[in-house]
Amino acid sequence: MRREYDYRGFLVEVMLETEYRLPTAQRSASTSGFLAVVRVLTKAAVPLLTPLRLGDTDGAAFATEGDALMGGYAAGQRLVDDLLSKPV
Repeated sequence: MRREYDYRGFLVEVMLETEYRLPTAQRSASTSGFLAVVRVLTKAAVPLLTPLRLGDTDGAAFATEGDALMGGYAAGQRLVDDLLSKPV
């Protein structure tokens, strides 16, 4: 899944990756989650930073696609805000 968001004149692109893990206690059951891959681009689609791969606050995968999308978008907003706060 891929989403693009317009934020303060930049394009925040969030893509999802599915992550599967086998718990160490129970090898028969698997858990899955989602990682957000965030890119910040100019309107001309020029990347400003390398893609950033994110998990939830504890470093684990996000539990739902919605959480991963919103977490990735929030991170993209912070990156843009940081870029705009730097003097040129």
